[in-house]
Amino acid sequence: MVSLFLKDDIIKVNVTRGKTLREIARKSGASMEFGCRVGDCSTCLAHVTKGNELLSEINPKELLVLESVGQESKVLRLMCQCSVEAEEGEIEISYFF
Repeated sequence: MVSLFLKDDIIKVNVTRGKTLREIARKSGASMEFGCRVGDCSTCLAHVTKGNELLSEINPKELLVLESVGQESKVLRLMCQCSVEAEEGEIEISYFF
């Protein structure tokens, strides 16, 4: 099982493969705000401080948003667009305000 630590809310949950970070955050009661929910608005931009390799590959929609806000795509992800793709490990994120 993969554990996800939402640093800003001090929430740690175990998650299964295939769930988006948005789904996990919403179900865990996280304070992260979600706007459009489809990767257009960038309100769910998160900084992955650990476990980025456990997430799905960055998609073209994420690349467009990251370019538009002038950020590097190696550590920032849209929570509505990326999903957990590993069976085991640890992911830590903080919200990018």
